[in-house]
Amino acid sequence: AEAAEMAAAAAAAAAAAAAAAAAGGRKKKKKSEEPLQVIRKMTEKYEAPSANANAASASEGAPSGPPAHKCLRKRVFNVVGEAIRIDFHYGEGRITASSKVFYKDGTHELVEVDPLEPKPKDTELQEEFQALLAAEKQCMQDIRDVEKEVKDVVNNRNKEEQNINLITPYFDIVRVKQEESDDEGDKDEEKVEHDYLSPFLPALIAGQGLAKSEAMDVRERCLKGLKDRLIERANIVQARHDEETAALAKRQANFQRDRDQMSRAEEEEYDRACDESMFRIHILEQRLKRHEEQALQRYYALDSQLRSDGRLSILMDPNA
Repeated sequence: AEAAEMAAAAAAAAAAAAAAAAAGGRKKKKKSEEPLQVIRKMTEKYEAPSANANAASASEGAPSGPPAHKCLRKRVFNVVGEAIRIDFHYGEGRITASSKVFYKDGTHELVEVDPLEPKPKDTELQEEFQALLAAEKQCMQDIRDVEKEVKDVVNNRNKEEQNINLITPYFDIVRVKQEESDDEGDKDEEKVEHDYLSPFLPALIAGQGLAKSEAMDVRERCLKGLKDRLIERANIVQARHDEETAALAKRQANFQRDRDQMSRAEEEEYDRACDESMFRIHILEQRLKRHEEQALQRYYALDSQLRSDGRLSILMDPNA
């Protein structure tokens, strides 16, 4: 009997622990979910029918719409007060409007400004009340859908802001590529010039030095080789600049000729092409200017290097 009581107590304790764990899980789950905002009242507004539209329909033989005092002006769903109020538009020449109030306990209040208007039957009021309950439910569902849509938009925006991917503009890509090509060209020239004097040195016997006239000739040919390469590079950049300038001038002339026949898309394409051409021309002008500045510096640097080169030291010897 004691064993049975102990087993029953253990089972009860296990069941209580499982229930507490389940309740704790439910509580945690509820905490993780954001509570929905409480909807206290919802209002729908409607425009008044146009008198001109009704007159036009009547003149064409089509059935005209209901009069203004029969059209909804405002529909208020008082969720907290458990009531639904309907206000109609003002009739022609009237300063008061009809209204209806339906309570969810089954009662209702009617205000009819026209005393000759027949009173609605109870069945009609009941059908209208059921239709209003369905409209209230649909209105609340529409609000919840909009709230969910806004929440999704905000969440997606937050995710996008946390994972921002920078897109490099087209002009920056062109500029970086051109700078890299300049750097590669400079590296290639450095590789060729690592033994800058060997192409200009004459064949000598081991231990034999250069005569002063030979050293002078080596120096002149070395400087001339650098000067020719610098001029050739400047001519290449200038040719590309002239080509871009001519293409831009031709494009502008064609635009002035066919401007009246061009579409909006073609004009936008022309503007984009002109902007790209002007950008390339500007880059080439900068490259040419930088090349001219660096050419003089490189020429003086090579001349100084030749003066300090031991193989041409005879040029610095006044007694030679």
